[in-house]
Amino acid sequence: MRLPTTPPPWPGACLCGQVQFELMALPITFYACHCTDCQRRTGGAMRLVMWVDLSALRLTRGQAKLITFQISEHKQRRAMACAECDTRLWALPTDRPTMAGLFPGTLHNAREFEPVAHLWTRSAPSWVQIPPGAIVYETQPSRPGELARLWQEAIQNHAFNNETDPSV
Repeated sequence: MRLPTTPPPWPGACLCGQVQFELMALPITFYACHCTDCQRRTGGAMRLVMWVDLSALRLTRGQAKLITFQISEHKQRRAMACAECDTRLWALPTDRPTMAGLFPGTLHNAREFEPVAHLWTRSAPSWVQIPPGAIVYETQPSRPGELARLWQEAIQNHAFNNETDPSV
């Protein structure tokens, strides 16, 4: 699994650059979700989901605006976005007030992160290529906390945790 070669903080920004931030700590987990809800929400084949501690996000320039919208009668979504270019930076789940769902493409070094698993692959379009050796779930993991555990295992021997072997 690929991770940045340098430790946090990692900078990020919206498309126009008016809102800039730093991720001050490692994510809790990072995975690709291929469910049909995520396909509809993103307009793409999947959604990349990077859970972080909300306290690990620090605005360094500009102000993000809170966007709130109703998905259904009993389900609300909240996200922080740039008021100028409408780039969604991170989601604020109402049921997890200390966490944020960072949109990893907003990180300047997003290409250095690799998802620990792919979920809901039974809903993935037929042309999507899951990397060989990737952890795959046809639906959801059966155990709560499974994705966080997999991520923690993957980062244990990472380069900035193990200075003797930067290729880990």
